[in-house]
Amino acid sequence: MRLSPLLLILACRPDDVNGDPTEDGGSTDGGGEAGDGGGGGDGGGDGGAASGDCEGSGLLGDWRSEGEDISALFQLSTFDYARVDASFGADCLYRVDVLTNGGDEYVITGSWEAQEGSPGSITQWQDYPYAARAEGIWQVAGEALSFEVVQVDPDYGFTAPTPSTGFGSTAGQGLAAGDNVQTYRRL
Repeated sequence: MRLSPLLLILACRPDDVNGDPTEDGGSTDGGGEAGDGGGGGDGGGDGGAASGDCEGSGLLGDWRSEGEDISALFQLSTFDYARVDASFGADCLYRVDVLTNGGDEYVITGSWEAQEGSPGSITQWQDYPYAARAEGIWQVAGEALSFEVVQVDPDYGFTAPTPSTGFGSTAGQGLAAGDNVQTYRRL
């Protein structure tokens, strides 16, 4: 079974990631990477980049997931994540830095658009290390963020959670309820 096509915001199979997002003309400061339609980074993307202002979102800021907060999916040896740092900017750009238990480090960048709610919905257009679109849900309670997102384009046969289906509802081959739910703490 291959779970690696799942793309949480934060989910890239380690051997899919090579190098630094500033290679090939991209940047990590948002200066040429406006998401998949932004023309920066690793060849652009599918044109579905977020537009507008993300300034009022409860997702804004820097978040960390480690230890028991790492989802069951990302604790599997396929990923073996030790720590995931995610940053959501008011410019609608995100950056994720992943550290594995083996010491490997990966960067994932793109743009995002979220709707507030309990839980709210989110769409992410990843532009580095490859173009992809992910959908899912999020909810902030105090200093904790619950986050469940799955790659939907390219489509690998997984069904993304929605506000109406709730947390733990990512569906697809090999996933149990809750396997894809990640918790982050505000930095």
